[in-house]
Amino acid sequence: MSVMMIFSMSGVSVKAAQLQENNELKTVMVDMKDVATGDAIVYASTSTSTKTLSKDYATSTGQTGAITSIGQNVDFSSIIPQGSVIESITIYCPTGTRVTQSKYTTINNYLISSYETGTTATVSFKQTNSPSSTSKTTAFSGEAANVKFLVKIQGKIIQQYTGMDGFTVFGGKMIVTYR
Repeated sequence: MSVMMIFSMSGVSVKAAQLQENNELKTVMVDMKDVATGDAIVYASTSTSTKTLSKDYATSTGQTGAITSIGQNVDFSSIIPQGSVIESITIYCPTGTRVTQSKYTTINNYLISSYETGTTATVSFKQTNSPSSTSKTTAFSGEAANVKFLVKIQGKIIQQYTGMDGFTVFGGKMIVTYR
């Protein structure tokens, strides 16, 4: 059974595609797409921000080493029924998604944190249309599924090139598999 649904999270429409049932195992996929208007973008630096940020970025002036993006909130409380528990979370950047980065900057990981429990997980950043086990984490297995997560991107500046080195990722997909 496959159903296409549109959900609204605090005024930002988010498509939850392919709510699937398979032996009580369900999957919800959220597209994190670029939002053209500035009104819809709320940077998730604290847990009080509830809108979904679709363009995530990090900049750095005068430093090298690890950098982390400002992050975005992804709220599943209105999408996933209360009482559901997580099996796994898959997150990846689809091939063809616009990603910019300075010459000596790498993008390494997605950092996922649950506001409910404080659990965090690191998933390798990949541009792919076929996510593999390296795009998946079971760190949240058994935890409530209808909660809010903070998703950040982590990278590294090997050498300063422009003075405002960093990266911008214009979208991604986050998939929560739950029971």
